[in-house]
Amino acid sequence: MNAAQDSASTAPLPDDAPEPMTTAQRGVWVFLVTNISAAIAYAIVVVPRALSQPIEDVSWVTPMLWAIGFQIVGTIVGSILAAIGSAVSLAARGREPEVEMVTDARDKDIERYGSRMTQGVLGAGTFVALVLAMLDADTFWIGNTIFFFGVVSGIVEAVVKIRAYRRGL
Repeated sequence: MNAAQDSASTAPLPDDAPEPMTTAQRGVWVFLVTNISAAIAYAIVVVPRALSQPIEDVSWVTPMLWAIGFQIVGTIVGSILAAIGSAVSLAARGREPEVEMVTDARDKDIERYGSRMTQGVLGAGTFVALVLAMLDADTFWIGNTIFFFGVVSGIVEAVVKIRAYRRGL
């Protein structure tokens, strides 16, 4: 590496430059996209079934398992691809990926903050699912309530974290 590249990789960012996106922040974006995509795909499959036949006859378990699997695998694969793309991009610009892509204390604080902000959503979802179970509602409604509140809490958590990355805690 020549002296110009070395100074570019270690030079401080100007005061008005945005903070570099950390690996954890990229992961939050990937999770948000996969979470919403999986929920939409699930709804596209299940809602027409629910509208065209009795609820107790709706086949919803397999599509839900596929949606959850997509959320998990999509987030993992997407995060890996985002990290690789970011490292390649930084290296192409002469910057040090190992230095700029580390997880720092801010990431840990934002992770805790985002998790704390979703506890109310998860608590409400648990309460609604319990009430449905107590009323002997069909498992379709109980399962979909849990799935719905899981998706909503994931979206809330991701949005809270993204705002914290952009504006601070």
